Amino acid sequence: MSRGGVDVIVEDLKNHPHCSHGPTILFSREVKGARRNYFACSTCRGRKQCNFFLWEDEKSKLTSSKAKVWEQEKTRHLKNINHRKKFVVLNDVLNLPPGKRKYCEDCSEFVLEKHKTKHEGHNVIKCLTDYQLNHPSEILSPAEDSKKEAQYLFSKSSTQTIVNIFIDRGYRNIICVGTPRIHEYIRSNCEDMRSILLDIDSRFHNFFGPLEYIWYNSFNHHFFFSEGKTVFYDFLKMTKGVNTALITDPPFGGRVEPLAFTLTTINSEYKNINNVQNDLPIFWVFPYFMEPQILNSLPEFKMLDYKVLYENHSSFHNGPKGRKQGSPVRIFTNVDSRLIKLPEDEYKFCTKCKKWISKENRHCDWCNDCTSKDGRTYVHCKLCKKCVKPTYKHCMECKRCTQVDHKCFTLEFSKRCFNCNEKGHKKEQCLQVKRKALISNKKKKKRKA
Repeated sequence: MSRGGVDVIVEDLKNHPHCSHGPTILFSREVKGARRNYFACSTCRGRKQCNFFLWEDEKSKLTSSKAKVWEQEKTRHLKNINHRKKFVVLNDVLNLPPGKRKYCEDCSEFVLEKHKTKHEGHNVIKCLTDYQLNHPSEILSPAEDSKKEAQYLFSKSSTQTIVNIFIDRGYRNIICVGTPRIHEYIRSNCEDMRSILLDIDSRFHNFFGPLEYIWYNSFNHHFFFSEGKTVFYDFLKMTKGVNTALITDPPFGGRVEPLAFTLTTINSEYKNINNVQNDLPIFWVFPYFMEPQILNSLPEFKMLDYKVLYENHSSFHNGPKGRKQGSPVRIFTNVDSRLIKLPEDEYKFCTKCKKWISKENRHCDWCNDCTSKDGRTYVHCKLCKKCVKPTYKHCMECKRCTQVDHKCFTLEFSKRCFNCNEKGHKKEQCLQVKRKALISNKKKKKRKA
């Protein structure tokens, strides 16, 4: 799928060159009228964060000096991170009275008495309580790169709601990919549950032990240390995969394709390790308007109506400055949505769809579904034969519903189809999709006959 003229080529990364963030991704863009492939960092979209760049057709010409520079950068990235030693320091800090506990944000480490002069003039958090040490996401300054790290953190109400969904479904072993708030909540409040945090934020080395936190890149399924991969596989096969689920809250600026490939890979590993046929229950937190991209990669996923709230986002909350229609962030899952109960004070049960929906959502008998997505009540257009946003009107010239103040004949679709990757049409207009549907219907009729 193309975005900004750049395509992601989804394939096995084993033979891809590595940057400091693990295997690179193969991209494709138009250069002088022709497509040209190149390797770039899976995580950082900006060259300032990671300057790795290599044209695919120049891979064999890579000089030894350039390869050495990249290897040195990988070594520098891993330098001074010894998880076991940091865990020993954490336990030493826990044995100190709160008044003597300090954490240096500039150095990303605890301030020990014997090294205190090293941190003079630095931004130091003092008098750390047991609660703060067990909930580091509440004291660490959020990351600011929306394309590399998820800088927004779940509100306490959303954290509790998500964990309650897990409890209702009987999930007891939770893989938290980029969701520190869920991990912290389970550790502190759920004695009969276990969780493990996989996150690219290396600061968590200071607060969680080697069996609870793994330094991990979800864009390329990369474990920065081999020990972390072993711990992850051990967690996957714990209880033979029974009652295990995964939740991920990736940065909204990241590409969907590599994330979906990672989730598919983890699901395959889960099946192979435990010798089971059923899929790993997955919950992917992402904005509702990214639904087409997610379903293009993971067609078995469905979007829940639950609006995920964030504590440190300017508008993704229910406060007076929050977005009028509520948070645009939803949960996509491969679990049957009819099995997931939402909070009764803000959601209602649709007896026709047999699932929980938002209060403003309304069942459409023509669509045979509850169609609202963005927090408003959609209306059905008989000409388009689908529900649309309430602010849209049907344009007879353009033969579709759109904004009232649009300019006719300027709505040509210039992006690529999610199905065939050709430009100029959407998936719903794709001839390949229509042919498949026609063949499928003919087969169904033959079986009935």
